[in-house]
Amino acid sequence: MKIKRLLKKKAFTLIEMIVSMSIMVILVAAAMAVFNPVKSVIGSLDEDIVTNNVTDTLTNYVSNKLKTATTYNISGYTTDNLKKNSDDSDGVAMRVNLMKGDMDTGENMYCMMLRTTSKGYKLYDFGKINNVSDYLTKVNSAISNSKYAVFEDEFYNNSHYKFAFETTSSDKGSWCRMGVNTYDEKGEIKVSERVQMFKLLNMSLLKITPSSAAELTDYNYSDDLNIVILYRIKVFG
Repeated sequence: MKIKRLLKKKAFTLIEMIVSMSIMVILVAAAMAVFNPVKSVIGSLDEDIVTNNVTDTLTNYVSNKLKTATTYNISGYTTDNLKKNSDDSDGVAMRVNLMKGDMDTGENMYCMMLRTTSKGYKLYDFGKINNVSDYLTKVNSAISNSKYAVFEDEFYNNSHYKFAFETTSSDKGSWCRMGVNTYDEKGEIKVSERVQMFKLLNMSLLKITPSSAAELTDYNYSDDLNIVILYRIKVFG
Protein backbone atom coordinates (compact mmCIF):
# COMPACT_ATOMS: atom_id res chain seq x y z
CA MET A 1 0.00 0.00 0.00
CA LYS A 2 2.88 2.40 0.83
CA ILE A 3 4.48 1.74 -2.58
CA LYS A 4 1.25 2.50 -4.43
CA ARG A 5 0.81 5.75 -2.45
CA LEU A 6 4.45 6.76 -3.23
CA LEU A 7 4.07 6.13 -7.00
CA LYS A 8 0.79 7.94 -7.05
CA LYS A 9 2.35 10.90 -5.24
CA LYS A 10 5.30 11.22 -7.70
CA ALA A 11 3.40 10.75 -10.95
CA PHE A 12 2.67 13.74 -13.28
CA THR A 13 -0.92 14.47 -14.15
CA LEU A 14 -1.79 15.21 -17.80
CA ILE A 15 -2.37 18.87 -16.96
CA GLU A 16 1.03 19.14 -15.29
CA MET A 17 2.74 17.63 -18.34
CA ILE A 18 0.95 20.06 -20.67
CA VAL A 19 1.95 23.00 -18.46
CA SER A 20 5.58 21.81 -18.33
CA MET A 21 5.78 21.38 -22.11
CA SER A 22 4.25 24.83 -22.62
CA ILE A 23 6.89 26.36 -20.39
CA MET A 24 9.65 24.53 -22.33
CA VAL A 25 8.26 25.82 -25.65
CA ILE A 26 8.21 29.38 -24.30
CA LEU A 27 11.81 29.09 -23.06
CA VAL A 28 13.05 27.68 -26.39
CA ALA A 29 11.23 30.43 -28.32
CA ALA A 30 12.75 33.07 -26.06
CA ALA A 31 16.24 31.59 -26.58
CA MET A 32 15.79 31.58 -30.35
CA ALA A 33 14.59 35.19 -30.29
CA VAL A 34 17.78 36.18 -28.51
CA PHE A 35 20.03 34.05 -30.74
CA ASN A 36 18.65 35.01 -34.16
CA PRO A 37 19.78 38.66 -34.10
CA VAL A 38 23.24 37.51 -32.99
CA LYS A 39 23.29 34.96 -35.81
CA SER A 40 22.23 37.66 -38.27
CA VAL A 41 25.05 39.95 -37.13
CA ILE A 42 27.59 37.13 -37.40
CA GLY A 43 26.36 36.30 -40.91
CA SER A 44 26.63 39.95 -41.92
CA LEU A 45 30.16 40.15 -40.54
CA ASP A 46 31.16 37.00 -42.43
CA GLU A 47 29.78 38.44 -45.67
CA ASP A 48 31.61 41.74 -45.12
CA ILE A 49 34.86 39.91 -44.42
CA VAL A 50 34.50 37.88 -47.62
CA THR A 51 33.66 41.00 -49.64
CA ASN A 52 36.67 42.83 -48.20
CA ASN A 53 38.96 39.94 -49.09
CA VAL A 54 37.57 39.69 -52.63
CA THR A 55 38.02 43.43 -53.19
CA ASP A 56 41.57 43.33 -51.87
CA THR A 57 42.38 40.29 -54.02
CA LEU A 58 41.22 42.07 -57.19
CA THR A 59 43.24 45.21 -56.51
CA ASN A 60 46.32 43.22 -55.52
CA TYR A 61 46.13 40.99 -58.61
CA VAL A 62 45.96 43.90 -61.04
CA SER A 63 48.47 46.14 -59.26
CA ASN A 64 51.04 43.35 -58.85
CA LYS A 65 50.98 42.82 -62.62
CA LEU A 66 51.22 46.51 -63.48
CA LYS A 67 53.90 47.51 -60.99
CA THR A 68 56.49 45.49 -62.96
CA ALA A 69 55.50 47.07 -66.29
CA THR A 70 57.61 49.42 -68.39
CA THR A 71 54.45 51.07 -69.75
CA TYR A 72 50.70 50.50 -69.89
CA ASN A 73 47.43 51.78 -71.32
CA ILE A 74 44.12 51.46 -69.46
CA SER A 75 40.97 52.37 -71.39
CA GLY A 76 37.27 51.59 -71.53
CA TYR A 77 35.63 49.91 -74.53
CA THR A 78 32.16 48.73 -75.41
CA THR A 79 31.82 45.02 -76.23
CA ASP A 80 31.68 45.77 -79.97
CA ASN A 81 34.94 47.70 -79.78
CA LEU A 82 36.66 44.79 -78.04
CA LYS A 83 36.32 42.75 -81.24
CA LYS A 84 37.07 45.33 -83.96
CA ASN A 85 40.05 44.89 -86.27
CA SER A 86 43.18 47.02 -86.09
CA ASP A 87 42.04 49.41 -88.83
CA ASP A 88 39.29 50.78 -86.56
CA SER A 89 40.44 53.63 -84.31
CA ASP A 90 37.77 52.81 -81.69
CA GLY A 91 38.93 49.22 -81.19
CA VAL A 92 41.39 47.62 -78.81
CA ALA A 93 43.24 45.98 -81.74
CA MET A 94 44.59 49.33 -82.93
CA ARG A 95 46.00 50.03 -79.48
CA VAL A 96 47.59 46.57 -79.51
CA ASN A 97 49.28 47.43 -82.81
CA LEU A 98 50.56 50.75 -81.48
CA MET A 99 52.02 49.20 -78.36
CA LYS A 100 53.53 46.32 -80.30
CA GLY A 101 55.06 48.71 -82.83
CA ASP A 102 57.49 50.53 -80.54
CA MET A 103 58.54 47.77 -78.13
CA ASP A 104 62.16 47.65 -77.03
CA THR A 105 64.25 44.52 -77.30
CA GLY A 106 63.31 42.11 -74.53
CA GLU A 107 59.84 43.57 -73.98
CA ASN A 108 56.65 41.50 -74.16
CA MET A 109 53.06 42.74 -74.15
CA TYR A 110 50.29 41.42 -71.92
CA CYS A 111 46.59 42.05 -71.51
CA MET A 112 44.02 41.94 -68.71
CA MET A 113 40.35 42.85 -68.94
CA LEU A 114 37.70 43.80 -66.41
CA ARG A 115 34.71 42.53 -68.33
CA THR A 116 31.23 43.82 -67.58
CA THR A 117 28.67 41.04 -67.03
CA SER A 118 25.13 40.77 -65.67
CA LYS A 119 26.67 40.07 -62.25
CA GLY A 120 29.10 42.99 -62.34
CA TYR A 121 32.72 43.11 -63.42
CA LYS A 122 34.76 39.96 -63.89
CA LEU A 123 38.54 39.76 -64.21
CA TYR A 124 40.23 38.09 -67.20
CA ASP A 125 43.94 37.61 -67.82
CA PHE A 126 44.95 36.90 -71.43
CA GLY A 127 48.64 36.60 -70.59
CA LYS A 128 51.18 37.40 -73.30
CA ILE A 129 49.81 38.93 -76.51
CA ASN A 130 51.88 38.03 -79.57
CA ASN A 131 49.97 40.05 -82.15
CA VAL A 132 46.53 41.43 -83.04
CA SER A 133 45.28 38.05 -84.20
CA ASP A 134 46.31 36.51 -80.87
CA TYR A 135 44.45 39.23 -78.96
CA LEU A 136 41.27 38.85 -81.07
CA THR A 137 41.27 35.06 -80.60
CA LYS A 138 41.57 35.41 -76.84
CA VAL A 139 38.99 38.16 -76.40
CA ASN A 140 36.43 36.27 -78.51
CA SER A 141 36.98 33.17 -76.36
CA ALA A 142 36.54 35.26 -73.22
CA ILE A 143 33.26 36.73 -74.46
CA SER A 144 31.80 33.46 -75.75
CA ASN A 145 32.79 30.97 -73.04
CA SER A 146 34.53 32.90 -70.21
CA LYS A 147 37.92 31.44 -71.07
CA TYR A 148 40.80 33.25 -69.34
CA ALA A 149 38.59 34.22 -66.38
CA VAL A 150 40.81 34.48 -63.31
CA PHE A 151 38.00 33.67 -60.86
CA GLU A 152 34.66 31.91 -61.21
CA ASP A 153 31.39 33.79 -60.61
CA GLU A 154 31.09 32.42 -57.07
CA PHE A 155 34.31 34.18 -56.08
CA TYR A 156 32.74 37.63 -56.34
CA ASN A 157 30.33 37.09 -53.43
CA ASN A 158 27.31 38.51 -55.32
CA SER A 159 28.95 41.94 -55.32
CA HIS A 160 29.31 44.45 -58.13
CA TYR A 161 32.48 46.41 -58.69
CA LYS A 162 33.45 49.75 -60.19
CA PHE A 163 37.07 50.66 -60.83
CA ALA A 164 39.00 53.91 -61.04
CA PHE A 165 42.41 54.36 -62.66
CA GLU A 166 44.48 57.52 -62.73
CA THR A 167 48.04 57.98 -64.02
CA THR A 168 50.31 60.80 -62.91
CA SER A 169 53.75 61.52 -64.36
CA SER A 170 56.44 63.87 -63.07
CA ASP A 171 60.20 64.09 -62.67
CA LYS A 172 59.80 61.48 -59.93
CA GLY A 173 58.41 58.92 -62.36
CA SER A 174 54.97 57.64 -63.30
CA TRP A 175 52.42 56.46 -60.76
CA CYS A 176 49.10 54.68 -61.09
CA ARG A 177 46.25 54.98 -58.64
CA MET A 178 43.78 52.11 -58.77
CA GLY A 179 40.53 52.31 -56.81
CA VAL A 180 37.61 49.92 -56.32
CA ASN A 181 34.13 50.49 -54.94
CA THR A 182 32.06 47.43 -54.08
CA TYR A 183 28.25 47.54 -54.38
CA ASP A 184 25.45 45.21 -53.41
CA GLU A 185 22.60 44.20 -55.74
CA LYS A 186 20.63 47.31 -54.76
CA GLY A 187 23.47 49.58 -55.87
CA GLU A 188 24.47 50.55 -52.34
CA ILE A 189 28.15 50.61 -51.40
CA LYS A 190 29.27 47.56 -49.41
CA VAL A 191 32.97 48.40 -49.31
CA SER A 192 34.03 52.00 -49.75
CA GLU A 193 36.95 52.66 -52.04
CA ARG A 194 39.98 50.39 -51.85
CA VAL A 195 43.07 52.12 -53.25
CA GLN A 196 46.40 50.82 -54.50
CA MET A 197 49.16 53.24 -55.48
CA PHE A 198 52.19 51.91 -57.30
CA LYS A 199 55.11 53.33 -59.23
CA LEU A 200 55.82 52.33 -62.80
CA LEU A 201 59.24 50.71 -63.16
CA ASN A 202 60.78 52.81 -65.91
CA MET A 203 63.33 50.25 -67.16
CA SER A 204 63.35 51.45 -70.76
CA LEU A 205 63.11 54.68 -72.69
CA LEU A 206 59.35 54.92 -72.83
CA LYS A 207 58.08 55.69 -76.30
CA ILE A 208 54.43 55.40 -75.26
CA THR A 209 53.60 57.33 -72.11
CA PRO A 210 51.72 55.20 -69.58
CA SER A 211 48.13 56.38 -69.37
CA SER A 212 44.66 55.76 -67.99
CA ALA A 213 41.58 57.05 -69.79
CA ALA A 214 40.10 60.16 -68.18
CA GLU A 215 36.68 58.49 -67.91
CA LEU A 216 38.15 55.98 -65.46
CA THR A 217 39.21 58.53 -62.87
CA ASP A 218 35.86 58.15 -61.11
CA TYR A 219 32.94 55.70 -60.96
CA ASN A 220 30.50 57.48 -63.25
CA TYR A 221 31.17 55.54 -66.45
CA SER A 222 28.44 53.40 -67.99
CA ASP A 223 27.88 49.85 -66.79
CA ASP A 224 28.48 48.40 -70.28
CA LEU A 225 32.09 49.61 -70.41
CA ASN A 226 34.83 46.95 -70.43
CA ILE A 227 38.17 48.04 -68.98
CA VAL A 228 41.12 46.77 -71.01
CA ILE A 229 44.62 46.92 -69.51
CA LEU A 230 47.49 46.55 -72.00
CA TYR A 231 50.99 46.59 -70.54
CA ARG A 232 54.56 45.71 -71.43
CA ILE A 233 57.20 44.04 -69.29
CA LYS A 234 60.89 43.96 -70.12
CA VAL A 235 62.72 40.67 -69.64
CA PHE A 236 66.47 40.90 -69.00
CA GLY A 237 69.03 38.25 -69.84
